[in-house]
Amino acid sequence: MNGEVNRRTILKGFTVGIFGLGGVISLGNFLEVLTFPNGQKVALAKGVILVDKSLCSGCRICEMVCANFNSAGRNAASLSRILLEKEYLGGDYQPKVCHQCADPPCLKVCPVTALQVDRQKGTYARVIDERACIGCQKCVEACRQYFRPSRPRFDVQKNRAVKCHLCFGDPQCVKFCPLGVLRVERSEKGLLVGYPVIKED
Repeated sequence: MNGEVNRRTILKGFTVGIFGLGGVISLGNFLEVLTFPNGQKVALAKGVILVDKSLCSGCRICEMVCANFNSAGRNAASLSRILLEKEYLGGDYQPKVCHQCADPPCLKVCPVTALQVDRQKGTYARVIDERACIGCQKCVEACRQYFRPSRPRFDVQKNRAVKCHLCFGDPQCVKFCPLGVLRVERSEKGLLVGYPVIKED
């Protein structure tokens, strides 16, 4: 192919059921850049955090480390780019990570292009330039249509949105998780993951 493929072509060949939540597929050169029906081109992420929730003890170290690393030492769970959902009676713990979507809803709705693809660090993660963010929360709302809770969070104190940027290539949540719940999947060819491949209920 000529390096471009539209979303209809992708979805025709795959179904959501093939990839469980957190599933990720590396598909080679022809998917390094996706072109969608509206003509927008988005480079696929080359890294994503995956979760094995069966190993999670609910310790919340991932949230603490993330908030401290990314929010200048402010240690509020609401500032963490990774979220831990707990079902206490059943002992079910689910770390919720950003999927660095192939077709990122958050990126498409940002009115000031504060949301960008991080080519500089080579992760191609979908990142927020917090200096450019105007605090409209459209990215939060867009993500919530597909993933709950929304992966972009809102920092009320600074009036801007924040989200996972893979710690610019060295995710601290992965590094400090004591049980190996989190891992980084990488592919120089790009990863087909997140929306439209999976959608959380």
